[in-house]
Amino acid sequence: MTSKKYTPQEVARLILRNLKKQSTQEETKALEEWLQECHANRQFYESLQRHAYFEAQLQEYLNYDSRQDWKLVKQRIRRSKRHLLYRLLPYAAILVLFLAVAAIIRYKTMPTSSPVPKVAQTVLSPGSSKALLILENGESIDLTSLSDSTNQTLAAENVRNSGKTLTYDKSREQQTSRLHTLRIPRGGEFELILSDGTKVWLNAETELTYPATFTGQQRQVLLKGEAYFEVAHDATRPFHVMANDMDIQVLGTSFNISAYPDSKRQTTLVEGQVSISLGGRHTILHPGEQATETPSGLEVRKVNVINYTSWRERRFIYEDKLLGEVMEDLGRWYNVNIFIANEEVYDYHLTANLPKYENMDKVLEIIKYAAGVQFEVNNRTVIVRADR
Repeated sequence: MTSKKYTPQEVARLILRNLKKQSTQEETKALEEWLQECHANRQFYESLQRHAYFEAQLQEYLNYDSRQDWKLVKQRIRRSKRHLLYRLLPYAAILVLFLAVAAIIRYKTMPTSSPVPKVAQTVLSPGSSKALLILENGESIDLTSLSDSTNQTLAAENVRNSGKTLTYDKSREQQTSRLHTLRIPRGGEFELILSDGTKVWLNAETELTYPATFTGQQRQVLLKGEAYFEVAHDATRPFHVMANDMDIQVLGTSFNISAYPDSKRQTTLVEGQVSISLGGRHTILHPGEQATETPSGLEVRKVNVINYTSWRERRFIYEDKLLGEVMEDLGRWYNVNIFIANEEVYDYHLTANLPKYENMDKVLEIIKYAAGVQFEVNNRTVIVRADR
């Protein structure tokens, strides 16, 4: 008597319920049948048990019944794939994890003779620490080239480079202020510690201009792109971040600013308090609030800050975010061109927790199942199509 052949979706449900200790006797028996099919199945299951990320995430989903949720999901999928997660927001959390595991199972258990999906044919590696430092005299220094040295001091500057972090030494502050610019390319990231002790994490395709030494009664930097700030407290000298005509003022706090060209500017406050000025209007943010640029000014709302700060902590976490905006983030990080073939795909909504340092094909495989789209990779161009 041969055992039943289980689909990736069925196996994903069995594994998730087992790891959450919610399996019935019948489900436990079914999972054991699948585990006995081959050594690869058992090896994969054991690796999931050891994976801290899945264990941590599962705790968040204990209130969901994955079997009932999946029945509802299948019913909704039959009706329409468009705006899949937007229509299923009450079930989005369990659905994303469920589909992610299903995608991994399919990938891990795919026979070697099966055709390789196009998304896996071109290896698109994740970004890394890289930056260009531009001094006031116009000299450019490739900081990536110094990555094999530890804390290499740049000549005639109060600055050291470790290949991942650029640190300005407060003890060697100069009397005159020299403007420096740190430019992060697509596919890059870098950390900066300013002379006052303020820490800045700069995302891909970002540029920050700042004084090598803060002098005078205030501290001011200019930002293009996205950065996360942990501002050193100094009650006598407020800290200003200028994003074009937007002024964010703080004394000591942690916050994220996204100010890419041709995108709405957003300031997300993690702790402390910030004052934002735009077009003659002033707004005060409190922890857990976000200010978003709109045609009429600034719109303030409560948000889950991890969705806007996870990029500096090895994840990309999205909650009901437009797929087009997600692909723009991934395009900057993997240094690829994104082409959305169907206009409506841009407005699909996605809720997902994606690994930042995996090759792009693995990330696309998860999005493919979660959002109901297809991907094609041609060299460094990723084409997104609706899954019709």
